[in-house]
Amino acid sequence: MNTSEELWDRVRRAEAEGWLSAPAAQRLGHWLTESAFAPYRDRLAAEIVAGRWAQLDDAFYTVMEFGTGGRRGKMYPVGTNALNDRTIGESARGLADHITARKGPGTPRSCVIAHDTRHNSEAFAKRCASVLAAAGFRAYLVKGPRSTPLLSFAVRHLGCDAGIMITASHNPPADNGFKCYNALGGQVVPPEDHAIIRCVDNVSDLEIAEVPFDEAVAAGQVIWVAEEIDRAYLDAVVGESVSHARDVSIVYTPMHGVGVTSIAAALDRAGFTKVELLAEQSTPDGSFPTVPGHVANPEVPRTLDRAIARARAIGADLVMASDPDADRIGAAVPLTNDPHGEWTCLDGNQIGVILTAFVIKQVEAAGKLRADHYIISTLVSSPMAEAICRREGVRLENDLLVGFKWIATRIDEAGPAGFLFAFEESHGYQKGTFVRDKDAAAGALLLAELAAEVKARKQTMLEYLDDLYIDVGHHAERQVTRLLEGRQGAQQIKALMAAFRDMPPTSLAGLPVVEVHDYKTREVRPITGPGSIRLLEGTTPASDLLIFHTTDPGTRLAARPSGTEPKIKFYLFARTETGGTTDRAQLVPIKAATKARLDHMAGDIEHYIQSVLIAFEGR
Repeated sequence: MNTSEELWDRVRRAEAEGWLSAPAAQRLGHWLTESAFAPYRDRLAAEIVAGRWAQLDDAFYTVMEFGTGGRRGKMYPVGTNALNDRTIGESARGLADHITARKGPGTPRSCVIAHDTRHNSEAFAKRCASVLAAAGFRAYLVKGPRSTPLLSFAVRHLGCDAGIMITASHNPPADNGFKCYNALGGQVVPPEDHAIIRCVDNVSDLEIAEVPFDEAVAAGQVIWVAEEIDRAYLDAVVGESVSHARDVSIVYTPMHGVGVTSIAAALDRAGFTKVELLAEQSTPDGSFPTVPGHVANPEVPRTLDRAIARARAIGADLVMASDPDADRIGAAVPLTNDPHGEWTCLDGNQIGVILTAFVIKQVEAAGKLRADHYIISTLVSSPMAEAICRREGVRLENDLLVGFKWIATRIDEAGPAGFLFAFEESHGYQKGTFVRDKDAAAGALLLAELAAEVKARKQTMLEYLDDLYIDVGHHAERQVTRLLEGRQGAQQIKALMAAFRDMPPTSLAGLPVVEVHDYKTREVRPITGPGSIRLLEGTTPASDLLIFHTTDPGTRLAARPSGTEPKIKFYLFARTETGGTTDRAQLVPIKAATKARLDHMAGDIEHYIQSVLIAFEGR
């Protein structure tokens, strides 16, 4: 039996020998000695005795904070930088204390909780319910795995003060998360997220009170909900239909997530009778066993391979895939009119622009397009949306930071009555105001309707997209991403962002970089262009985002660290004029020119990243 002092001696030796960072050792000592962490001491002792220092350092070197989607990261049974029973409990209690401080302890307070199919999701959801019950809340718990947009809907439908979604979206199987929603059904934004963090910090050294789950259910403090919420949500999704066309054959995969309850159900309710659920990926499973790399992310084309193979075999017209919590939708289409031939995946921007054009045209054809209607996109999504909206005379709100929480906020700022459609490049789409988040079911409904419409015209989805290129120019985008995990990875990401600020690239794809828009300092700084530093226009909140503009307005680069994963992301944009051509065949060399520019830019960025990381290693 190891005493606390013996365990603490092991921790100090590990720190002295360089196995543990000083912050990790300090926090470990805290967990070994403070009574609030007594329930986790046996497991912590086992980890220390086993000498799992790398895992313990990663779990304790920092405190996991809220990013673009709340708290998200690796699960580990102990630690401040991991999702576990303790950090989930702190998160729930912090949220409860924030709402109680705002409303008053004597007022009715409520929260709805849902979870996806990930490992520990149900247990984490029940833990939240027990903690909220102890804090004097009525907790509504959605029975069974459900989608994130359904949680957003349920907050509004039930009139709750907040919502909690236990999910890590498309992250690897080892991850989970705590997504926090406000009373409008949107993810929390500043200053509320910071206020919640302060409340979480305030309980980080305290015992987290809870009512045993079954006891809370018996007392009516926790209430199961499911069927009525499902019906109301699906009715709302189907109510956003913009076409009566239904003659289309679809293969859909939920990739072992919850999409059967939302996407498949919505398509069925809307009258799409030729939808085949990919059987081998329909079973809920947080390990995502049949998905390449076990990462169920529809942004990654290879995750659709099995669905595409099935679609080719049966001659389907469209493939769709959703991530584990069914808020993102991906799609693949045949290259020609032959569904038994070659297929290609559409990227998130391509889906976004074709749905933007489709929604506007359908609403206009129905005689319902109004002067106050608007589309929403983000600073790192395709500028092709701006060209389409300009062509159609529809306002575009596209000065938004990354994350659908900003889109949700803008809907209420700009007026829900005029909201038409929103998208972001990472396969997030929203139609309707019954949710305040991206919704794969609504996106799937629109994609299915568009596929049926173009099929009725004896056109392909790619020809529909090509016609948009002919009208507004060929736009293409690409991402360069670096995964940098752990304490060292976090330092490397900081070093890369610092380098791009202090020593920015002066050219991209052979084009001079004129200036950089820095959304952290809220400055516009010249690089090779004339002028002096000026303030960034607009009211966009501060964020660690850089956008580099070249001498060609269609060619630019954005850089930002991910708020939900240990990654740094670079967004590349290029555009080539179509010269007034009306012939789709003439687009071939035009597309090649755009691709060549993106290839050149990607090479430049990779070279720059490598040079910074080499310098980092040689410090």
